[in-house]
Formats: sequence, structure tokens, C-alpha cells
Amino acid sequence: MSRGRVGRLLSSFKDSERGNMAIMFAAALALGAVLGAFAIDEGSLYIERRVAQSAVDLASMQAARNPANAYSVARAALGEAGLIARGLAHHDLQNPLSSTRLEVEIGQYVPDSGLSVAARFRANQAPANAVRVRFTRKGTLYFARGWIEPPDIGVEAVAAVTPQVAFSVGSRLASVQGGVANALLNGLLGTDVALSAVTYDNILSAKVGAFGFLDALASELGITVGTYNDLLAVEASRGVIAAALARTLSGAERTAMLTIAAAAGPDGKVTIGKLFDLGLFGGLPIGTGETGAFTELSVLELLALSSAVSDGSHQVALNATADLPGLLGLTMLLSIGEPPQGGTWYAIGPTGTIVRTAQIRLRIVANLKLNLLGFLPIVDVRLPLYLEVANAEAMAQSGTCPAGNAVTGTAVIAARPGVARLVVGDVSDAAMANFGAFPTVNGATIVDVLKLLRVNASADIQIASTQPQQLGFSVADITNEAVKSVRTTTVAQSIATSLVEDLDMKVDLGILAIGLTEGHVRQLLASQLAPLGPMLDGLINTLCEVLGVKLGEADVQVYGVRCPPPVLVR
Repeated sequence: MSRGRVGRLLSSFKDSERGNMAIMFAAALALGAVLGAFAIDEGSLYIERRVAQSAVDLASMQAARNPANAYSVARAALGEAGLIARGLAHHDLQNPLSSTRLEVEIGQYVPDSGLSVAARFRANQAPANAVRVRFTRKGTLYFARGWIEPPDIGVEAVAAVTPQVAFSVGSRLASVQGGVANALLNGLLGTDVALSAVTYDNILSAKVGAFGFLDALASELGITVGTYNDLLAVEASRGVIAAALARTLSGAERTAMLTIAAAAGPDGKVTIGKLFDLGLFGGLPIGTGETGAFTELSVLELLALSSAVSDGSHQVALNATADLPGLLGLTMLLSIGEPPQGGTWYAIGPTGTIVRTAQIRLRIVANLKLNLLGFLPIVDVRLPLYLEVANAEAMAQSGTCPAGNAVTGTAVIAARPGVARLVVGDVSDAAMANFGAFPTVNGATIVDVLKLLRVNASADIQIASTQPQQLGFSVADITNEAVKSVRTTTVAQSIATSLVEDLDMKVDLGILAIGLTEGHVRQLLASQLAPLGPMLDGLINTLCEVLGVKLGEADVQVYGVRCPPPVLVR
């Protein structure tokens, strides 16, 4: 081919525009293939991350149900999701250089909006209520694996569960035999029902679930819609409460409770929320309450305590006699205040939930005739006492969820006994009813025989408050309905005896000063008053136990610990 022809062909080829689209299409196709490969790999990595995140979310929630075995539970969940090979050793998952890694931490989640999201979970903090699961594995590349190292896919989730502890304070009504206890119950209920000790004991042994009672109460009040919180805001009289309890009983116990309900009538109303705090279960519709672990409340305790706090400040006048030489009788006035705000007798709630007993005041006047000396006439002795018992309280400090087939978890309760104070002196009726301040206790003249003999007495014994003490409740404790106590001092068992023994007496002999000494009179009077101390101790302890209160002690019972489904918090 001639040189000229070759030149013409090259020139023609250079100037020709035919085939440009094919060339551009080929180039674009190649670039699109590369970009498509990146897009597919990126999309694949995104889906892998979503799948891994979903699996880790589920693993953290399952692990939160069983924090004691959190690692094993989380690994099993990720294995079922196909993210961890069955034969992968534990140390490989913990190796920071491994392509597949798993980290499980148990700790405490604090839902504090003042903290950053990352700071709300505190690893290894007690009480533990959350689990954090971190999982890392190599992603999969389909097109770029020849020239790019597969990236790590790292995801994490934090799931928290809040154990709900059902517990009460001061609930140990062991027996109501005897005239004093029956008289007190009738005084609280505003009744005069003559029930036998056997009938009372049968009612005492009867149990009712908290929600079973509330459902019966709703029926008695004609409430058919709403939640338990709505019911807690309602007032009910002692008679209505007794009738609701009768709905839960059968046979002779039901008949006896109906008798009490009819006698109590419509007086003495109490807001149900002063007795129960249901926590998150309060939002359940009436009739759908929990059963099982949150049951086994004493019917008679519930009746006595609801009557005790009715009307806010309840006063009961009592008379008692005892087989004690020289004792003419005892007159008593009992005042019962409301539990402090934010505390009920029975509660279901998370860590920090508080239950409290009511504050009580007791005025006792003992009248005696004593023969101080053989040649003196028998003299009248009037010994007035004032007892005040501040509220005891208990707080749910921690709880664990039920493990395996257990029907309940465990709990730790921090309990503090109430302060008790016993004083010799007179207190007015008005001061007894004013729970806003410690009343004025006027000095007591216990003997006044014209100008012959005058004795003034004073004494003041206190059982000091202590720091809260921890009470642990195992599954067996809860199942066996164990009641545990904290106490301040053994003086609580003999406070009246100690008071009588420590009387500070000032003796004015008058015209008897010729043949007597003050020390002699004090010694004789103290020896003849001494038997009164143990008798008063028994009386005081009986009254307090009926009210669910003990001197210098706090009785706590846990009815069950359950856990709602865990929730993702991060």
C-alpha cells in the first residue's frame, strides 16, 4: 500500500466520529462494574451489620434475664443466629487479634437524663441490672476482596431489666388470743364482735393475694373498669374492706368476716394507696393482676392495718386488768398516725422502693394501792406512762431475677427499726393526736397523801435509731414465707421494766419526816412497783404486734421477686 494511501486512511480515522458511543459505553460499563461491585459490597456489609446488630440485641436481652450466666447465654444466642461457629473456643473469642470477638459485661444501668448515653451503663457496678454485649467479626467482600482487606463489623447493645420486689414491713401478727388483742381489734374496727380465739386464729391463718383482694375490693365498690392505680386512689371503709376480704374466704372464716363487715359499717375510710404501692403493675387493668409469687398476705393483718390507718389519726381507748397485787386497773389511749408520705405497708417495686409502718403513741395510766409501811394506811399510786414508736422502714436495695425454673428471684432489703421512747408523765388527748411534734409530757406526782407523803417521779428511756441493716432473702426464704428482723438493742424487750427500775423519785415526807427517810420510801416504793414492769412489757408488746409494730425492731417479709421483659436501653 502506497504511503499516500496510508496517510489518507489515518487522517480519515482520526477525523471519523463513528463508534464513539461504543467506546464510551465500554468505558462506562467497566466503571459501572467497579462501582457496582463497591455498592454490592457496601450493601452487603450494611446488611451484615444489621443482622449482627439484631442478633446482639436479642443476645443482650436474653443475657439480662440471667446475668449469672450472661456470657454463655449471649454466646448461645449468637451461635443460633449463625454468627459464631459452634467449635470456636472461648479463648479465641476473647483474643483481641481474633477475627471474631465477643465481650459480655454485667453492670448497672442508671436511667439518668443528666448523664450521656454512654455513661449510663457502669460495668461491674452493683446492684447489677443490665448486660452489655459487644460483638466483632470480619465482614464479607464479594468483589473487592482481591485488593481490600475485609473491614471489622462491630456492634454492641445494652439491655436492662428491673427486678420487681414485693415486700412489706412490720407484718408479724402471730396471735390475737386474749382480751387485750381482741379489744384492740374491735376498737380499730369500731365493732363489738365477740369472736372466739379459734375463729380469730382461723382468720389469721387465711391468706389472700394482693391482687386477689384488690379485685374483690373493686367488685365490692362496683368498679368494673380502670387500672389498679385508679383503685388505689379510692377510699374504702373498714366495713367494705372486711366485705372484700370475706369474698376471698370460705366456710366459717367467711361467715366471721361477714359478721365483722356488718358490724364495722361505713365508718373509718382509708385510701387504698396508703396500704399498697404496686409499682409498674399498678397500670394493669383491674382483674388482670399478677398471681403466684406476689400473694400470701395475712387476711387479718390486712384488716387490722387498714383499720389502723383509717381517718389519718385513729384513737382507741382501752381498759385492761391483770392479776397483779395492788393493781386496780390500767387505762390506755392508743393513737395511730398515717405512714409518712411515699411509704406504704406493702409495695411492689424496683430498687429504692420504700415501705413504712405507721407511727404509734400509747398513753398508759396504772392505778395501784400499795402498803408502803405496816403502820401507814394503804396509799393510792398513779403511774402515768407515755410511749411513742416512730415508723420503721425498709427499702428494696437490690433484687435478682428468677433463675431456671424458680418462681421467684432473690432480694436484699435495707431495714431500719423505729425509734422508741417511754416517758413517765401525763400527755393530753390533743397532744396525743398531733403527730407533727413530740408532745409535752408533764411531770407526774405518783403519790399524794395530803401532807403526809408526796412522791414525784420521772424517767425517760429511748431506743436510739440505727443505720439501716441489710437482710438477704434467698429463694428458699421467700418460698417459706420467712420473716426477718433487725433490732436496735435488747432493751426493746424490757423497756417498761427498765423504766420502772430507773425511776427518779423525789420524796417529800411532810410530817412523816420524823420517823422515815427518803431513801427508805424510795426503796419500798421501787420494790412494790417492780412487778409492774414485766406486766407492762407484755401488754405493750401485745398491742404493738397486733399493729404490726415492734419496739426497736423491724420485721420484713419478701413475697416474691419477678422481672418484666428486658428492654434495650442502648
